[in-house]
Amino acid sequence: MQQKISLLNKIGLTDSEAKVYLALVQNGSLSGYEASKMSLVPRSKIYNVLESLVSKGFVIFTENSNSNTYAAINIEEVSKNIKYEMNDTLDKIEEELKEFENKTDLEYIWHIKEYKNVFAKCRNIIKNTKKELYLQIWEEDFLEIVEEVKELEELGVNIGTILYSNSEEIKVPLKSYYRHGLALEKYKEMGGRWITVVSDSREVVFGQIINKNSVEVIWTESKPMIFMAKEYVKHDMYFYKSVDIFKESMQKELGKEYYKIRDIF
Repeated sequence: MQQKISLLNKIGLTDSEAKVYLALVQNGSLSGYEASKMSLVPRSKIYNVLESLVSKGFVIFTENSNSNTYAAINIEEVSKNIKYEMNDTLDKIEEELKEFENKTDLEYIWHIKEYKNVFAKCRNIIKNTKKELYLQIWEEDFLEIVEEVKELEELGVNIGTILYSNSEEIKVPLKSYYRHGLALEKYKEMGGRWITVVSDSREVVFGQIINKNSVEVIWTESKPMIFMAKEYVKHDMYFYKSVDIFKESMQKELGKEYYKIRDIF
């Protein structure tokens, strides 16, 4: 129940409104008294809550001689209405604000937190890529951007992908990518996963993903940072391209997953 209430909070309902809406969804049409009883929202608040739900488009009512009867609007209909209103509002905001020049100085290093925000930024960057994209990403995180990367590949954009995975049986819907065989070692060394996205040598997202609740990523157009991140991905691509050519001899000298390549001292 709490998860349902939390989800309804995200689309604009208070806890009390969410409880009443759920009570109506579960029990059908109810009087104010019955809605209060089923939702555990106090009778002193119930009619204000119901009025708010009617105003927000979640509930309809009919007038009876003694009291009103309330019913929940189907969530699919509510969802469509919210999406329409949100898209209309965003269109108006874009129109009103496009006259203002973006003052963000991307030579600075800007921090992005929260897993969903990081990948929203990555998807936006990928969609705006015109010539080349370099990726370094863990298998489980790649699912967040795989559709956007596939679209770029189909458009003929050059894509260099290093995919960290502990499994040799990994299946990725891309024509070309390199699997990094030291995923477990890297994870232990770094204390988590990380991501690198370099678009058109123009901007870079780079940072660490401990888990979905602990993320610290930067975004910048700083030329030195872009160069460093791009070369880092290219270095891994050079290595695994060599592996494709000299796999047998390299595994003989360095081990199955080439662990000994890291013994540099």
